[in-house]
Amino acid sequence: MEPAIHFIVPFIALTLAGVNLRKTLPISLLAVLPDLDVLFLVHRSLSHSLVVVLSVAAPLLLLTHKFRPRLHSYGLLALMSVASHLVLDLFAGFTPIFWPFYGYSVLIQAELVAHIGSSPSLTPSAQLLTKPITFQFLQSLDVPLLTGEGLILPAVLLLPVFFKAFKAWWQRARHSGELMLG
Repeated sequence: MEPAIHFIVPFIALTLAGVNLRKTLPISLLAVLPDLDVLFLVHRSLSHSLVVVLSVAAPLLLLTHKFRPRLHSYGLLALMSVASHLVLDLFAGFTPIFWPFYGYSVLIQAELVAHIGSSPSLTPSAQLLTKPITFQFLQSLDVPLLTGEGLILPAVLLLPVFFKAFKAWWQRARHSGELMLG
């Protein structure tokens, strides 16, 4: 998965849940954090472990709950945003989701194949694959930051959000007299 897709999934989910757009944007950007491991020339490392993410998030959530209760819900949304990255990666490649408790990276392959012909059929398949975890530092790393899929999917999903924001702005401007219609 590329950064734009990791960003757009929590962004759309939070927007549909009614979270304010100004809060949705920074929370959704947190979904890209696990891929910062590429800066250390390693990918899908411990930053892709739900155990590690929860180990960092749990104390922060407890502190916000105790000292800043109003921020606690944002902490939970931030955790959901980062966790969405890990779940998406489970379907894109081997991910060490339960490291260090489970020494294997996990990949979920699922598809539904349609056969169109003399006897039409649908064939579902799902596999849970594992392989031993090996965190390897690389000499270099080429990663796609943006592909056609990563460009068009966020663009299409963002259109209704922008349309809704524009419509709200337009209505406010018309009612406040800021918009002069000739």
